[in-house]
Amino acid sequence: MPGPGIGRIRLGKIPEGGAHIDVQRKTLGAWQTADTMGFFRALPELWAGWHTEVWEDRYEKQVSQCGGALRLPEVDPIAGIDTAETWLRERVFESFEDSPAGHIAQLAGLLAPLAPGFVVSSDALDDCGVRPTASEWARFREACNQVRCADAQPA
Repeated sequence: MPGPGIGRIRLGKIPEGGAHIDVQRKTLGAWQTADTMGFFRALPELWAGWHTEVWEDRYEKQVSQCGGALRLPEVDPIAGIDTAETWLRERVFESFEDSPAGHIAQLAGLLAPLAPGFVVSSDALDDCGVRPTASEWARFREACNQVRCADAQPA
């Protein structure tokens, strides 16, 4: 890009998308983990006269296009497994009060005095989260542990 730009940036989270602009080749490449806004479809119109490339969720393509200027931290599969397992356990086995249905019930209770006759349908309050059986959860935890053990083995 023209101008001095930013020499270094440290993100506090994993990016969900990126773009690589090659001014000399008049090419724009973009990736996103989820194209929920139709970004890819809009690229040719937004960058008329440029060659646009859609890299889907392949962030590695941007890394390769930067020729070593973009460095990413090493992937830590164990930390990822630990985080995912904790998040899933908390989400799957949360109490009704902490669930989306529980939040709806709490909100309905707050609104009731302000909106007499306000009714929340029963299907909005159903605790319809599908929870794994004890054996399914045990298999999931065992799979996580197998990856941890495999990663701990010397190469």
